[in-house]
Amino acid sequence: MSSDVTRMILIRHGQSASNAGGWLSGQDTCGGLTDLGVAQAEALRDRLAADPSMTPDVVLVSTMRRAVHTAEIISEPLGMVPEQHADLMERTSGEAEGMKIAEYTAKYGIAPWTDWANPLSPGGESGHDFGVRVLAATDRVVNEHRGKTVWVICHGGVIMVSAVRRWPGASNDLSRLPVTSPQNTSVSEWHVDGEGNWQMASFNDQTHLVGITSGAANITG
Repeated sequence: MSSDVTRMILIRHGQSASNAGGWLSGQDTCGGLTDLGVAQAEALRDRLAADPSMTPDVVLVSTMRRAVHTAEIISEPLGMVPEQHADLMERTSGEAEGMKIAEYTAKYGIAPWTDWANPLSPGGESGHDFGVRVLAATDRVVNEHRGKTVWVICHGGVIMVSAVRRWPGASNDLSRLPVTSPQNTSVSEWHVDGEGNWQMASFNDQTHLVGITSGAANITG
């Protein structure tokens, strides 16, 4: 691979307590990883450690607890300290943060994550605002680490938003994107050349999870 190509490897966190328990979690209500989530992260750690071509120059992570814990597990063999960045967080929920999904549906009349035109609840991000933030964050990552291999441990929504780059002119309305939420600890990889051209090398690669019970793939977070 050319030295001017930046490899941005997006990794979704392991199964979280909120994935398993079915609530809208944010910065303050993140319950961290479940035991399954830890096992998924450990399987990914072993896979990445066995493949020198995946060794990063830098490890970046969302500030949310589930992502930070995943990053700590997979980067442990490297002896690297993941750098935390708030702009890599999942879409913020607003006043609905901490609600069970059934409670949210009863209060607002729709299932969460189905309305991307408006915030999930007052104080939260609309799909458009979230998309603008994520695209700016991933641009920042590439611009700050040109020609490097970068791990970004983040969230299903972040990875889905990044996928709009595959379809020129695509809307930031994730409900219209022809992709599903990536599996916990799956790997999706972008290559960005010196001219700023983005090419998706892989999406939702989860080969390390063979033999490990899958987590919830249909809930972003």
